[in-house]
Amino acid sequence: MKTAFAIFMTIHGLIHLLGFLKAFQLADIKDFKRPISRQAGIFWMISFILVISAVNLYLAGNSYYIGFGFTAILISQVLIIGAWDDAKYGTIPNIIFAILLLLSFQ
Repeated sequence: MKTAFAIFMTIHGLIHLLGFLKAFQLADIKDFKRPISRQAGIFWMISFILVISAVNLYLAGNSYYIGFGFTAILISQVLIIGAWDDAKYGTIPNIIFAILLLLSFQ
C-alpha cells in the first residue's frame, strides 16, 4: 500500500509540472485551453515540489510529510479552481490525498 500511495502521488505531482511547462512555454500542452500566467506557473511548480517532498518524506518515515502534503493540496486546489475547465479532475486525487493524510493521524 505504501508503494501504491507513493506512485499515485508521484504521478499526481508530475501532472503539476504541466502547468509550469505551459506557463513558461517550455512545452506545447494542447490539453490546457486557457493560458497560464507565469505567476501561476511558479505556483504549479511549488505544488509539484511539495507533493514530491511529501512523498519522499513519507517513504523516509518522516512525519513532516503530513504538513507538506496538506500545503500541497491547498495550493493545488486553489490552482485547480483558477483553471477549473482544464484542471477540475485534479480535485479527485487531492481529495484522495487529503483522506490518506487524515487517516495517517492515527
